[in-house]
Amino acid sequence: MVLMKKYFKSKDDDYENMSKIPGSMRLVLKALANDLIPHEQYTEQQLITFCKSLISNQEIDGSWKVFKEAYTISEEDIIDFVYFPTQIACSILSHTRQKHSTSELSGIDEAISRGLKFCMSNNLEGYGYNKIFQKLETIIIFIEGSVIDLLNQDPRICPSCYHRLIELKEELQNILDSGDTKMEYGGDYREQYEFVLQGLSGI
Repeated sequence: MVLMKKYFKSKDDDYENMSKIPGSMRLVLKALANDLIPHEQYTEQQLITFCKSLISNQEIDGSWKVFKEAYTISEEDIIDFVYFPTQIACSILSHTRQKHSTSELSGIDEAISRGLKFCMSNNLEGYGYNKIFQKLETIIIFIEGSVIDLLNQDPRICPSCYHRLIELKEELQNILDSGDTKMEYGGDYREQYEFVLQGLSGI
């Protein structure tokens, strides 16, 4: 499996090409979360270089959009092409900050803080009929990147995100207690709720 070694935006407006970028970023995050990198084919220095590319390409508003500035996307696609890649980028930086040497990563704390503040611009909510799944996925991304641990260590990195995660923990626990874990379009998400709550247990 070839992992992404440099962050980049899509060069065109092709939906498939734009979709590949957050997917590739997520593979790096999952590899970090499972201690599969660094290794000989993906060294610590390559990880640091990747993180540098994230920091240098962060948008002024704190996000990591995967599309060109002139491209306009629908509200529905904002989650996939703006919020998810921003959450993943914050999580990669968070994990790297806590597990690796960041002496070469000037501005990493500010990048994480700005990114999490942007994530809060939709209050960690999803959109449309997928909103519950998207909310759970957001928390899973933060769990994979040890964002929960980072905010526990220093809530000042993003106080609004820290307090929102505390609210979500209570909100999701209430849903689990009520047994209302089925989606409108089918499927029971009890296991996902339990996993997410386990990840939030320390906050």
